[in-house]
Amino acid sequence: MFLSLNRKIVYSILGLFLISSLVFTFTFYIAYSSKIEKDQLASIQRNQQYSDLLYRTANFIRELKQLLNQHPEFQLNPEEYKNLTMLAYDTEQSNFIINEQTAIAERSKNFDEQYQTISAGITIIAVGAILLSLFIIFIGYLISRWILIPINKMSQISEEVGKGNLDLRVPINPHTKYPDELDNLATTLNLMLDNLQSTLSEIRSRELFLQAIIDSIPDGIRVIDEDYRIVIANKNYYKQVGRKYPNGHTCYTAAFKSKYPCDPQHSRCPLYEILHLGKKNVNIIQQFSHNPNRHLSVSAAPLFYDDQHKYIIESIRDLSDDIDFSHQQKLSSLGFLSSSIAHEIKNQLGALRMILEHLIDKYYADRPDSSEDKKMINLLHSELINAIEVPERLLKLTRGGESSDKTINCTAGINDVLGILDFEAKSKGIDIIFHPDEHDYYLSGNAADFKIAVINIILNAIKAIPEKGSIKITISPTADGFQISFADTGIGIAAEDIPYIFNPFFSDGSQKKNGRGSGLGLAITKSIVEKLGGTISVVSTPGKGSCFMLSFSGNKKLAKK
Repeated sequence: MFLSLNRKIVYSILGLFLISSLVFTFTFYIAYSSKIEKDQLASIQRNQQYSDLLYRTANFIRELKQLLNQHPEFQLNPEEYKNLTMLAYDTEQSNFIINEQTAIAERSKNFDEQYQTISAGITIIAVGAILLSLFIIFIGYLISRWILIPINKMSQISEEVGKGNLDLRVPINPHTKYPDELDNLATTLNLMLDNLQSTLSEIRSRELFLQAIIDSIPDGIRVIDEDYRIVIANKNYYKQVGRKYPNGHTCYTAAFKSKYPCDPQHSRCPLYEILHLGKKNVNIIQQFSHNPNRHLSVSAAPLFYDDQHKYIIESIRDLSDDIDFSHQQKLSSLGFLSSSIAHEIKNQLGALRMILEHLIDKYYADRPDSSEDKKMINLLHSELINAIEVPERLLKLTRGGESSDKTINCTAGINDVLGILDFEAKSKGIDIIFHPDEHDYYLSGNAADFKIAVINIILNAIKAIPEKGSIKITISPTADGFQISFADTGIGIAAEDIPYIFNPFFSDGSQKKNGRGSGLGLAITKSIVEKLGGTISVVSTPGKGSCFMLSFSGNKKLAKK
């Protein structure tokens, strides 16, 4: 129970005063009252004996006087019976007895007065106690005003400061003429609070500056201590985990919604590998539970600034940015390639077309169409026109300025891609068979993105077919949308690789066998398909082939036609 210093002092003084008063009163009573009582008792006994003797003497004198009055003839010789004569005839001696009795009564009265004096002394003690109590109250008031109240104010302010409120100050009278030690203490405390507030303000400013620096980094940044607690993180990290957590939350709670740390026996933990295995740098790919379809590249390194604490710092990059960058690079490369083809080949092909048409008009205009040589020259003219259309298709494919909400004709887009890849497929003995539906299907988005996704799937299929084979493309309706499937007769994909083929930088068996492939093709395709509102899946049998399926259903990306 809290007891103020003011009460402690007052209670201590009152207790000491009461104890002292009781001890003094008891001692006074024992030391004086007992002695007076014994003296009175002894005096009463002596007075009683003396009174008895006087009473007998008085009776003797009275009887002697009666006897002398009855026998006047009997006369005492004063010289012979001097004492008897004085008793019998001296009136003053006769009154002596009465005087002595009066004196005894007065001595008894004196003892009563002494008892009254004791009572008066006790009364004086009581009055003195009251005066002393008033004096103590006055002293307590001065102590409270000069000492306890200032100390209490400083205590309350210290308590508030301990809670984080640094705006309070100890009130000081600026007009005081005689400052004391407590005034100096209050001034010093206020100065200390001013310095503390200024220092904390500077620290907060530096913290905000540091937070602003790491918030400006496009990657997610977090610092983790050896107990898996995140001590600092930037806003991009909180976007990656879905929401902002308070300081001190654990990395496994934010990233994986788990109650326990990751088991290093079953998954890679950068904290465990750096702090326990002594690695300097760790790079892994993870998927956070907030968005399991996005792959994040985590780069971790140790962070030591003293001998007592150990930390790691992680940079978390969303690989979709790299995918988009790779996509842009491909578009840029294709744009450069198509521009080169358009400028370097199209003019020559146009010139050949003009020459060929001039020859047809001059030498074959009058010949019948059924003649063998005219059929050959017309076939040559037709193939030349088709060759001129190739750079035009490449230009359409690489137009990056198309609006993302334009309508995409999926059938026409696939045909454009097949016109580009048909030569490469046939050069390897691969037939591409396209079975479009009787109806056209449309999406809302960027046509170039859709064509890039189709190119990636067909190129992967071509790489997966070691010798002659086929790629079958079909578009078919579903319950609430449509599906595009790409079935090849390649080497297939191992069952253990299927969960990872859409991860960035992962290369399946076909790419390893061919010794090429960046591992970004299918990751780019998956990103594009999801951006268009669809999903991608695969069914594969090793040694027989694979079938990739793009499904678009029940989403806003389906265009109305």
